[in-house]
Amino acid sequence: MFNPDQVKPFITHADPLVSNAAIRFLAETYKYPQDISALVLEKLVSAPRKEDVYLHRAAAFPQTKVTVQAMLHLLNAGMVTGNSRIFLSRMLLGSNPDLLKPVLEQIKALDEDWYEEAAEYVRISDLSDAEVRSLFNEETQKNSGLDYEDIDYDKLDLLLTELIEREILQPRETMDELQEQYTLDPQSIRTVYLIQAAGKLKISYALPLFYDALKSDNDLVAEQAADALVRVGSEEVIEKLVQMYNEEKDSFLLLSLVDVLSRILLPSAEEALIALLEKEDHFTRIAKLADGLCRLGSEQAVPVVQELVKIGYDKDYVELKESIYACCVMLGRVLPELDEWRKEIAKEDEERMNKLRG
Repeated sequence: MFNPDQVKPFITHADPLVSNAAIRFLAETYKYPQDISALVLEKLVSAPRKEDVYLHRAAAFPQTKVTVQAMLHLLNAGMVTGNSRIFLSRMLLGSNPDLLKPVLEQIKALDEDWYEEAAEYVRISDLSDAEVRSLFNEETQKNSGLDYEDIDYDKLDLLLTELIEREILQPRETMDELQEQYTLDPQSIRTVYLIQAAGKLKISYALPLFYDALKSDNDLVAEQAADALVRVGSEEVIEKLVQMYNEEKDSFLLLSLVDVLSRILLPSAEEALIALLEKEDHFTRIAKLADGLCRLGSEQAVPVVQELVKIGYDKDYVELKESIYACCVMLGRVLPELDEWRKEIAKEDEERMNKLRG
């Protein structure tokens, strides 16, 4: 299976299918090498179509003085437009406030709204511990009950990061409040961010709550529970997820369980997916399990997925040709079908684009 050092060089691969698979792998497994953003920007500069680069996956990657200046240059030079410009701005504004402070005027020259956001982040970083905690409490209260699209996720994420990096939030205190909030209002924005905090703190005794929250009908709650389980990523987590898979009947939850297993970088996660695939008979779940194994870089899964591509699978849910192609390139596996698969993928992409254009 893949490891981050093995995948990292493929960020700059010429084929966007491969480079984006590498970005996705590192983003979803929360493995952030220090030079990861520099590689993403290198890929962006060299890409003939900037919109093909998965910048939306890179917002949380760590930045440096060099990458901040590089992003400012790209934005000033007009080298990125449309959604790529928006996603690049999210990478820039996701930088540590210490990196944003010296370049506030440069950001202001680019966009007044970006400047206001960056200046607010810098201001927050200068607050005392008590003030940060108070502001987090105010913001979770202010955002409570709002529609998803109206919630200020960026500010809440920043405040939570400050609380964790300064060690203002302690595991026991966080868990006590989370248990209380989850009992009183399991779908509140406060609960969502406490689950995120417990995951980032890797609180192992929060696992029963994470498992329960994964079943939530609230997308934010279930998503944060899944992320928390990936961050903890222990043998205990894998064992429980397999047990849940074998006991659950809800189709959507079963797919979510596979997704979490596909993001945990332990050999037992790969073994679990292989074992589940061997006995699965549901058309869509077979495709999901096979895709998960490709995402993990499973050598053992290559012949299985190779056969699935030949005999057919649920193409409405996942495109296994893309998954196995990127997997094989990063593994260095040379299959006779690779060139043909890439041509078929390109043809299908062109057909989809033509349909969108009408």
